[in-house]
Amino acid sequence: MIARLPARALTPRPSIERLIAHYGATAVLWATLRALMMPRKKRPRPPDPYALSPHMRRDIGLPPAEPHVPKYYELR
Repeated sequence: MIARLPARALTPRPSIERLIAHYGATAVLWATLRALMMPRKKRPRPPDPYALSPHMRRDIGLPPAEPHVPKYYELR
């Protein structure tokens, strides 16, 4: 059986007319302006793949990191 929903049921956002009827024009206007003026949240940067542990590198399909070989001047 295929469910047939009316087109009105497929729109999850309430219409502006319903919001104005429920909250009033002034409140809807201020909420809209405030939403437009707010800075957008930035996504955090993904971690640097060179700083990942060997297990995480293997899990996401990266080749294993080369082992760190100390230089002769780092041995002091």
